Amino acid sequence: MKNTLLLLAGVLSLSSGAALADVPASLQITRFQITGAQAVLEWTGGRANYQVQTRLDFNSPWSNFGPPTASLTATVPATNQQAYFRVVSDYTAQYQVVFNATWSQATHPTNWPAGAHFSGLVGGTHNSNVHFWRDGETASEGIRLMAELGQKTALLNEIAPAIASGTAHFQLSGGGISPSPGSVSLTFPEAMRRYFPLVSLVSMIAPSPDWFVGVDSLNMIENGQWVTNKIVTLYGKDAGTDSGTTYTSPDQVTVPRSVVTQFTGFPAIQDGVIVPFGTFTFTRLD
Repeated sequence: MKNTLLLLAGVLSLSSGAALADVPASLQITRFQITGAQAVLEWTGGRANYQVQTRLDFNSPWSNFGPPTASLTATVPATNQQAYFRVVSDYTAQYQVVFNATWSQATHPTNWPAGAHFSGLVGGTHNSNVHFWRDGETASEGIRLMAELGQKTALLNEIAPAIASGTAHFQLSGGGISPSPGSVSLTFPEAMRRYFPLVSLVSMIAPSPDWFVGVDSLNMIENGQWVTNKIVTLYGKDAGTDSGTTYTSPDQVTVPRSVVTQFTGFPAIQDGVIVPFGTFTFTRLD
């Protein structure tokens, strides 16, 4: 039987039943030529990077064929009796995050500590099948060590198995801020991919018992498009692993562990208002 191949161009949404409105009209297949066991696929328009995807039937999930590419051509196999191919436009996006710490003696004057700073940024990109911390949930050991000691290794070691299992894409590790207030930037080590549109990123408030700031599963795709700029206000979090009540309290292990919560009192509340500790600004670079 002659090979039958269906081409869907420029699909942005990877969920099943994607609406045709998600397909940019500007991306067009210009050539599909079968030669023996291979076929040459060419297209124009859309936005790099592109991702060629394939499946054997309508009931199978799409899978990536090869890595993302800036090229407008790909060679695909034509060995099955039936196969379906599509080209996903704007499949990747490169980001930088700027952590602007506003925490200062002026914004949080009550019991202001000496040596105020933030530990190095740590986190990863992933999909909705995994998360690494969440308000209302017990902190992992990686989050505990980050929030209490500013350590990165344990949290990165929790993200690594998710990468291996296909629910996370890559780790994030960057500098801290000393002293606070101040700022630091982190350029993502590689481009994000549409299968992994979420960012989790944290930093310890230091000195503190187990306090930190961060984002959990922040989606960088809105209305089917990568965001170009996104500012997130950072409110203080308590990891629920140490019962200390001041910046420099001695270790008081919380047994059993409580859950991660957002500050509603000290050290965030000032004159009846919960004051944030800073912002993350995510900017698309490509």
